Amino acid sequence: MKATGVFLLLCLALCSYPGNTEPDGAAHTGTEAACGNYDLKKGCAKIFDPVCGTDNILYSNECLLCFQNLQRNTNVHIKKRGKCQEPSPRSDSTQN
Repeated sequence: MKATGVFLLLCLALCSYPGNTEPDGAAHTGTEAACGNYDLKKGCAKIFDPVCGTDNILYSNECLLCFQNLQRNTNVHIKKRGKCQEPSPRSDSTQN
């Protein structure tokens, strides 16, 4: 009986963990942007320091990612610094 109770409590704890409640789970992979470093009311600097968001969109800089999160009420994180991975080239199925 004790083992069953412990098992149920463990299952409840795992099911209510915030990382498991989001449908796509993609927003929590990657690094959270340091949005507190920017005054988003004044806008963002026009500096090209690209970041790839967990939504696979390239943002010109971290501030713009933060600004879009604020505007769209989303929680996109930084997947990686730099450009997003380019799609693999399509194979050419045309043969002579």
